[in-house]
Amino acid sequence: MPGVTVKDVNQQEFVRALAAFLKKSGKLKVPEWADTVKLAKHKELAPYDENWFYTRAASTARHLYLRGGAGVGSMAKVYGGR
Repeated sequence: MPGVTVKDVNQQEFVRALAAFLKKSGKLKVPEWADTVKLAKHKELAPYDENWFYTRAASTARHLYLRGGAGVGSMAKVYGGR
């Protein structure tokens, strides 16, 4: 019987669980400027979720895992708002 992979799990549930793990483990430091930044140039306000940094890190990790050689261009396309 094959195991469960990242592709088999619901994307939102996986990102939430990975973000919670990153926050709980304490291995990912949140930069000081994280509370004053907006997520894209088309946004007007900072994110409402105080754990947005962990969610973005989890989403980025999932994206890189699924698309092995993703570069700056593909990341800008996904997270840049164009």
